[in-house]
Amino acid sequence: MKLSALLASLTLLTAFAPVGAHATAYETNLIASSDAESGTSAWNAIDTISMFQTVAYADPLFLYPDTAHGAMHFAGSSSALSAGWQQVDVSDKAADIDGGRVAFKLDAYLGGVGNQEDNTLLYVSFLDASGIEINHTELGPNYVDLRDYYTVLAAFHTNGFVPEQTRAIRFDLSMEGPDGNSSGAYADNLHFSLTTPAVPEPQSYALMLAGLFAVGAVARRRAR
Repeated sequence: MKLSALLASLTLLTAFAPVGAHATAYETNLIASSDAESGTSAWNAIDTISMFQTVAYADPLFLYPDTAHGAMHFAGSSSALSAGWQQVDVSDKAADIDGGRVAFKLDAYLGGVGNQEDNTLLYVSFLDASGIEINHTELGPNYVDLRDYYTVLAAFHTNGFVPEQTRAIRFDLSMEGPDGNSSGAYADNLHFSLTTPAVPEPQSYALMLAGLFAVGAVARRRAR
C-alpha cells in the first residue's frame, strides 16, 4: 500500500481519539515539537506502529539548502514503519475558513542515508467537525534517487487554502524502511502556519458602498 494511502486510513481509525488542543494563531507554527529538540512528547503513537525517535546530527548529514537547525533531528526506528501524529483545533477560525480566506504554508526538511531506500512523509489532513478528512496535502517522500544517494535533508514546501468546513488539522509524520528498518529516514524543521486573512481597506468599503448606491439608483429609475 502507498504510504500516503496508509496514513489516510490511519487518520480515519484515530479521528476520534483524545487530542491535546493547541492554541490556534495566525502566522505561527502549529506543529508542536517541530524541530526534534524536545523529543517526541508532543506526538501520539499509532496503535502497534513504532514511534519515530530523535537523534543527534552527525557527519556526513547535511541540509540542502543549508539553514539553521538544532542539535537533534527525527529518525525512524528499527521497525519497518515508524509514525506519530498530532492534531490542532482550528474551530475558532471557522468564520474565516468558511469564507475561503485562510491560506496555509507547509515546510519540512526530509531525507535519509546514502543509498538506503528509507523514506519520510509528512501528511496533513483537513478534518471536519466529525473528524472526517475533507482534503489533505503532503510533503515527500524523499526517495533515494531524488536525493541522488546523498545523506541529506532537503527542503520541501507547499501552500494552498484551508478547505471550507475544516475544524481541525492533523499532522502525520511517518518513516518507512523497505528493508525492515526505518532508522535511516530523517526529518527536521517541520512548519505549518495559517496566513492572516486580508481585511479590505476603508477605501475598498467606500467603493463597494458607492457601487451599491449606484445599483439602487438604477433600480429605482427602472421602477418608475
